[in-house]
Amino acid sequence: MKGTITGTGQQIVRNPTAASLMADIRSGDRALRHRAIVQSTLIGTPLIADLGRALGGDPAIVRAAQEALRRVVHHAARPRAASERRTACRELLKLTDPALPRAARVEALSLLGCVGNADVVPGLAGLLKDPDVAEEARMALARLPGSAARRALAAARTGFANEPAGRYPAASSRS
Repeated sequence: MKGTITGTGQQIVRNPTAASLMADIRSGDRALRHRAIVQSTLIGTPLIADLGRALGGDPAIVRAAQEALRRVVHHAARPRAASERRTACRELLKLTDPALPRAARVEALSLLGCVGNADVVPGLAGLLKDPDVAEEARMALARLPGSAARRALAAARTGFANEPAGRYPAASSRS
């Protein structure tokens, strides 16, 4: 088959597209899903939105999309890839839209806590008032380095007078 090479027991597409990888993730074929997960970093950040939208419905599709999303985001956060990291963070912030499935929002917030920086703090701080994902937004902020995240958590602490003490502790001290 043109455009493919055969590896260790599975066919590897030389030039996969976002559409072909998403079709493979949505397929019922476990081998195709696995191949799509492995190759997701070849497409990179342009896949983030589609993968996020796939995080609702069939559990097998959700698991495959979630693993591919994690791989893409962590790959984008590698050393010397600052531009890709920024793009990944922007795309992840879009996945926090309330119109998307909660699973997509939660996964995006978890990943932002891992790869985000001060640029994502305003978006995360705004989500502290969203009861559907406030705790996940708080946890993401707590994992971010720098004073901007600490200030956002401190502001949230003073903004929620009826919250139990300790719910919004200071952000991590890593910088």
